[in-house]
Amino acid sequence: MTKDMVESGGTTTSQQPLTRILAEYRVSLVASNRSPKTLSWYLEILHRFLDFLEGSKLLRPVDELGREELKLYVLHLQNCRRWPGRLPNSKDRGKLSAISIQGHVRAIKAFWSWLNHEGYINENPLSKYPLPKAPQKILNVLSPQHVEELLAALDRKTAIGARNYLIILLLYDGGFRIPELANITMEDLDSRDEFIRVTGKGQKQRLVPISHLTRREIIRYVNRFRQQICADKSPYLFAAPDGRPISVNGVQQLLRRLGKQAGLNGIRCSPHTFRHTFATQFLTNGGDVFALKNIMGHASLHTTLKYTHLQPQDLQNQHARFSPVTNLSLGRGMHRGRGQGE
Repeated sequence: MTKDMVESGGTTTSQQPLTRILAEYRVSLVASNRSPKTLSWYLEILHRFLDFLEGSKLLRPVDELGREELKLYVLHLQNCRRWPGRLPNSKDRGKLSAISIQGHVRAIKAFWSWLNHEGYINENPLSKYPLPKAPQKILNVLSPQHVEELLAALDRKTAIGARNYLIILLLYDGGFRIPELANITMEDLDSRDEFIRVTGKGQKQRLVPISHLTRREIIRYVNRFRQQICADKSPYLFAAPDGRPISVNGVQQLLRRLGKQAGLNGIRCSPHTFRHTFATQFLTNGGDVFALKNIMGHASLHTTLKYTHLQPQDLQNQHARFSPVTNLSLGRGMHRGRGQGE
């Protein structure tokens, strides 16, 4: 019996049922401080892949699975409904998008990499498996005018208005994820009000710098209005009356209502739109991509680089300044030539 065999029955690790291996993978994800949302996403995709293998009679020990099974699964996904198992309605009739299918492949490749690292397989057959191509979409972002219209729709003289005003400034100034924003405590505020300590994904902490205007609004809200909304003993900057942090759904609904109230058309007013907006405008204004990576708490620079695109108006402005044709001195020559020809 080799060292790869388990003591109980002489079964090699690669021959253990995938369900049992997935249970161990779940423990590994929990131990690595993955968020509950990320944990659920990985496991849902992997169980869906397992169901496909069982239903297609392709299920074998993990060391006998690889590229061919994944290819067949991708073909299967390309013809799948968006939400299998649900009663069809207008929102669920479409097929999975190319980006969603790419996400499935990412999750499966990550699992196979873990299998290799943990010794379930000797080689990773999916290490060089290419991700399915997905169209690159232009990220919709808010303009400065949009943000000013949102702020103008609020009454800063009321406690709720002052709180919502500060929430928008923080989202626009620091690109916070909503769980990060909701869980800011009074102790997370820098004594000099220059940074906010944020606990992000995987319980990783980072310092997010904030502007002078945002610092001023924090002081104003804390000193004049916060105690009108929440109990003094609550540790959270944005707390509900019961002292618990403001809910993620509450912020999402707030932004949606404000977007309608401000009359924003053609753009979704959501927490993620603010995050995209912060990142895009930070780079457009000359910010450094490595600094942006640290501010936003990205684990990989690759994630940050998706914000290096320019919006259509920025492209137009850049083209007007730097187009090779724009910089050719043809105007006078063309008029001169026309006169000579006549």
